[in-house]
Amino acid sequence: MKYLVLTFFLSLSVIPAVQSNNSLPIVPKPAKESTSGEQVAVQQKWTIFIPSQLNINREYLSSIFKEFDIEFADATEKKNALIIVNVNNKLSQNPEAYQLQITGKGKITISASSENGVLYAFQSLCQIVKGDDNIITLPVCSITDEPAFPWRAFMLDESRHFHGMETVKRLLDEMARLKMNTFHWHLVDDPGWRIEIKKYPELTTIGSLRDFSHRDFTPEKWDETFPGKKMFYTQDEIREIVKYAGERGIKVMPEIEVPGHASASIAAYPWLGASSSKEGKGIWGDLYNVTDPKVEEFLHDILDEVIALFPSKLLHIGGDEADHSHWRNNQQIVKFMEDNNIPTFADLQVWSINRFSKYLASKGVKMMGWNEITGDNIRNEAHVEEGQSEKLAEGTIVHFWDGDIGLVNKAIEKGYDVVNSNRHFTYLDYPYEVIPLEKAYSFNPIPDGLKKSKESKILGTGCQMWGEYTPNVTRIYYQTFPRLAAYAECGWTKATNKDYQDFCRRVKNTERRWRKLGYFNQQPSFSKQDDTFTLWQLPSQINTIGNSYVIRTNNNKIIVIDGGVKEEENYLRGFLGALGNVVDCWFVTHPHGDHIGALTKILEDPKGITIREICQSTFSDNLLESEPGSKKDAVKYYETVKKSGIKSTELTPGMVFTFGNTTFKILGIKNEELAGTNPYNNSSVVMRVSDPVKSILFLADTGKEAGDKLLNGPFKDELDCDYIQMAHHGQQGVSMDFYRTVKFRACLWPTPTWVYNNDGGKGFNTAHLKTMETRETIEELNITEQYFSFAGLTMIE
Repeated sequence: MKYLVLTFFLSLSVIPAVQSNNSLPIVPKPAKESTSGEQVAVQQKWTIFIPSQLNINREYLSSIFKEFDIEFADATEKKNALIIVNVNNKLSQNPEAYQLQITGKGKITISASSENGVLYAFQSLCQIVKGDDNIITLPVCSITDEPAFPWRAFMLDESRHFHGMETVKRLLDEMARLKMNTFHWHLVDDPGWRIEIKKYPELTTIGSLRDFSHRDFTPEKWDETFPGKKMFYTQDEIREIVKYAGERGIKVMPEIEVPGHASASIAAYPWLGASSSKEGKGIWGDLYNVTDPKVEEFLHDILDEVIALFPSKLLHIGGDEADHSHWRNNQQIVKFMEDNNIPTFADLQVWSINRFSKYLASKGVKMMGWNEITGDNIRNEAHVEEGQSEKLAEGTIVHFWDGDIGLVNKAIEKGYDVVNSNRHFTYLDYPYEVIPLEKAYSFNPIPDGLKKSKESKILGTGCQMWGEYTPNVTRIYYQTFPRLAAYAECGWTKATNKDYQDFCRRVKNTERRWRKLGYFNQQPSFSKQDDTFTLWQLPSQINTIGNSYVIRTNNNKIIVIDGGVKEEENYLRGFLGALGNVVDCWFVTHPHGDHIGALTKILEDPKGITIREICQSTFSDNLLESEPGSKKDAVKYYETVKKSGIKSTELTPGMVFTFGNTTFKILGIKNEELAGTNPYNNSSVVMRVSDPVKSILFLADTGKEAGDKLLNGPFKDELDCDYIQMAHHGQQGVSMDFYRTVKFRACLWPTPTWVYNNDGGKGFNTAHLKTMETRETIEELNITEQYFSFAGLTMIE
């Protein structure tokens, strides 16, 4: 009964909003919105009414709101629903339009004419939900929205480096959140063939066993180097991803390259290539011999299997960067051109593309290709002869990527629809120095000089994640996020309604979510996350072991963890001086010299540094005696703390310290009962630092025995984190099973080069070095985001 009363109260509670700018934090920006400035509190269990004619996956809807612990339940009647979805075919001529209304009584109404419109309304709703202490609030508002362009695409190149289903699904989730509706899947290219074709198995048994980083590998060399590593999608996996995308309102368009970028398939079947057929082996950069009926039949067979997997009825034929010298040096091809009055190799390319276009059209499939398919010499290259006789088939979509922007207007004047993916604005593989955030946001798919009456011929835009230099998902995420949000707004929001500064404010919540998901790895961001802490891993100035971290919380409190060896004292003083010379809390994990050396020196002579509190775990006499070689430094440290008069707090397990949004929780301290190589290490303080954006697990020098105790202790469910500090500098700390059990995405290594390289004989405890075992485990876990103190200062915001 109490729950029902509370629910009723919450659903009617209207809270004034404290907000300097009333525009809603939605990306991409809606076409029209109005807000009252008030917030309404609602229950966490949402009943929803969706008409039966709309095919909306309820499980997916629930997943959108999972972070807020909101539960969805179907309502059989509108009157019993918190959210009512209406079908309104008169809402707009745009099939992706939607309306979203939230009243002061907490009722939510969605109107749309299509499943996509409904999904977009829910995505907007998700971005304006606020959850705090199990209370859900929503702004009282009205949104009327529709996209500026029908084509809003993201392209992933998996030929050059293969990433797999989990990565693709993650990217699809973010596309859906940003209302992008086309996944352009670049599955084949010179480095590798990534889609199962049942009629031609060598495409995967040979053509897939390579990538851009190993382009010269034979299948035997690949299997020897990467035994059992699969590098393609089965047809069942393709179907699963296509279904997954469809449930999110995304159509999938595969790219099967013709006539160039075909080295992987030609490696499997050399008879396909204009040059390779003569050599009897695959030649890199070769072209299909499109004049050979057997080659055309081969490609038709492939297209038949491909289009059966993709219900979008769209296929990208590629058509770019074909090296015509392979045709020029094949006398049979030259004779074919003479016999058929085809004057240039550009014309031969258009001729062959048109034949594939006709074949695809007979199957109900529309073709698209990079803008070389028009026969234009897009880069005005002296060795390239422009097409003279052949005209690209009507209905083909021209995908502009390079050349003078006037080529877009030229294609439109000839009657073609165009997707504008100008590489100077939309290539995600380009570094941030070349396409900075504001430049990405500034892109307008409609080029200058295009007649108003022709603007509808611009279908939209796509952003391209080419894969030459993205061998792992960390690099994919680095290049893609946050620029993906800018490109989404370029495709959805009219240029006249765009505002960069407003976008930077609206995208803040989206970027925060991406940080929590691990998509940020020190790349630039549109927004300043002023409600999260900043961490610095200090560098080793003398290439020695040490443990030194500084944290600035969101409310500008300065926290130090350990501080490193005594030789690092001056660097640490300078660093703290730049932050104001005040340390609000200094955590000491254990009294080894490489953790307390610099702090002891500062306590002896502060020289202007103010320390307000020291938090530590004081060792007993028995524990101090367990390492005679470390006892002297430890005793001196404890005595110096006492003499300083600084407030000293004895740490206990479960103790929590809070500074602003940042929480420091003690998960482990002294373990005097544990034996081990280094008793001091096994009694290290273990601490989890977290806020709403990120979390770090500091293991200090924790050893195997203490690590195993943590895995089975009262805080075992609180060990997962975003960043983990490698125990005992990675040389001999927790067990490898600890790293395999705890979930984390990035590593902090307070480590000199000689420890990292397992170079025994050069320092403390090197007889016990096991760094290579640690490194191999981290590689096994596919953790690619790693920060090393020997590489310099690391800052994580």
